[in-house]
Amino acid sequence: MLKMIAFDFDGTLAPTIPMVIDVFRRSVAPYVEHELTKQAIVQTFGLNEVGMVKAVAGQRWPVALAAFYQEYARAHLRVSAPYPGIVTLLELLQQQGVALALITGKAAKSCQISLDVTGLTSYFPTRLYGSECQPNKADNLRQLMRTKSLDAAELFYVGDTRSDFEAADTAGVQCLTAAWDPNQPIVEAGDQIVFTSVEQLWAYLQRRLGHGLVRPMSHKPR
Repeated sequence: MLKMIAFDFDGTLAPTIPMVIDVFRRSVAPYVEHELTKQAIVQTFGLNEVGMVKAVAGQRWPVALAAFYQEYARAHLRVSAPYPGIVTLLELLQQQGVALALITGKAAKSCQISLDVTGLTSYFPTRLYGSECQPNKADNLRQLMRTKSLDAAELFYVGDTRSDFEAADTAGVQCLTAAWDPNQPIVEAGDQIVFTSVEQLWAYLQRRLGHGLVRPMSHKPR
């Protein structure tokens, strides 16, 4: 029986990926001796922002990281809302007794900024963050199961990238792929279950909860 759903943040709860890349390039580039391309930034994904900055800025990473956080907080005000339907989905899941968690590649500081700006802080009392050393979502999923006494079948992970699917697969957890951002490519990996709208995900989850389609989402999801 489904007891908990863990969510990724960037590209899953809110359309923040382009903003993160833009902020990283503009704030960290002055502290890097070579050109900081989008490809170079994407190659650091999987690490939290501390690890990302350290990977490109060398000994100047502390000042580069401070510049990143300053610009991140400023730029995030332009990306202040979750994807349509996310708030409604989270509230409906809570009403059905499903616990919520956040497993993100972000460090705690950028994660808190994102949660505060998008108004999602209260939905995620349980949060597990990224590492500056290596990708750790699989480890965090295992930790979540241990601390919450969950079997793998009682937990879903909702993410939007191949690395999300691979982490969930490594931990033995079903990944539900968020493909509702029209500006992001749809992930294709293994036997994933892909959802092109938040409403599709809610319909699927209701069936897994054994309630059928008794509670459709609002036509104007929040």
